[in-house]
Amino acid sequence: MESFVYHHPVKIIFGLRALDQLGRELSFLGSRVLFVYGQRSIKQTGLHDRIIKILHQAGIAYTEFGGVQPNPLLSSVHRGIMAVRDTHCDAILAVGGGSVVDAAKAIGAGSLVEHDVWRFFTGKKSVSKTLPLLSVPTVAGSGSEINHGMVLTNDEQTLKFGFAHRCLYPRVCIADPSLTCSVSAEQTAYGCVDALCHSLEPYLTTHAPAIDFQRRFLENCAKTIIEATRSCLTEPSSHSHRAALLWSSMMALSPLSTAGLGRIHHSLHVLEHGVSALHNIPHGAGLAALLSGWLTSHLEEFCTPLSRWGEEVFGVTGATDTAKSQATVEALHHLLLSLGCPTRLSELGLAEGDLGPICAHAAAQLRVRGIPGLDERRSLAILKRAL
Repeated sequence: MESFVYHHPVKIIFGLRALDQLGRELSFLGSRVLFVYGQRSIKQTGLHDRIIKILHQAGIAYTEFGGVQPNPLLSSVHRGIMAVRDTHCDAILAVGGGSVVDAAKAIGAGSLVEHDVWRFFTGKKSVSKTLPLLSVPTVAGSGSEINHGMVLTNDEQTLKFGFAHRCLYPRVCIADPSLTCSVSAEQTAYGCVDALCHSLEPYLTTHAPAIDFQRRFLENCAKTIIEATRSCLTEPSSHSHRAALLWSSMMALSPLSTAGLGRIHHSLHVLEHGVSALHNIPHGAGLAALLSGWLTSHLEEFCTPLSRWGEEVFGVTGATDTAKSQATVEALHHLLLSLGCPTRLSELGLAEGDLGPICAHAAAQLRVRGIPGLDERRSLAILKRAL
């Protein structure tokens, strides 16, 4: 196990009626909040009205900032920063999925600096402070509601980059699983894929020794994510199933899951960012379409940990690690099919001519944050295998 500093300063309030504590928790964070949300869903479900009522009852002043898109845009974040400055907000409330929370993090950090917030994502600037953030997740998958990362798409340059910093942790997360019951089957499945990849990538890319606890923790996250997703698709309104899925997806990309693993890599996510940035495809769909090709391209490198992961998560068997790792790829492929997810880039409408720009996008990310063994040539080989 590598040496590490464990830092997770998020207060998590989890369970039914957790939203009842929203007014009290917000009152500790600021006097006027920017209420950030997505395009339609929280108004369709009535959650928007519930939150407005809570804010009024608690006497909390607020400014609404709705319309955040999936794969959130830099231009939208710029407007959010202006809204903070114009209305003198001193805290942020983010209600929605990972895109909403990521946008809120970028607004919170960007509103306190004079430079463009995009400079965080290109590695030219770092965060020293941010507005306090309270997150209310309505979709299970990204884990952004309790972690310190954010992903943003620069819509002028068509670049989708990620950035993480300890200052970006939300102060409070109010997680009521019942708020995720209205999520569609498709979105539930895509959230499952995202969370599953969050548990799989560090598991396969770490080289730290003596990490039995972390491996078992990540295996358990993956097993629970899969089981809970299947149950949610059968009983979408089940609080217990939604709770299991929300909590396991939060844990999959929490600091606990990677403590002691040393340097890990998310090369699958790096490749997918180009897919969703250039083709406006849901993040989970892009990951699903890339997953088999990415694993097959790394079979030799990932053979031993992948065979163990498959044995523990899917119960695969085989005479050798090579046989078990190949069986694991097949098991994941069948899982994606059973969830109704794409398993090839061609199923998303991509053709060979689309692969070059995606490689160039990956190369732009790698210039900021390098990943050993991944370059433009290797990226192209993986994408061709996934096509």
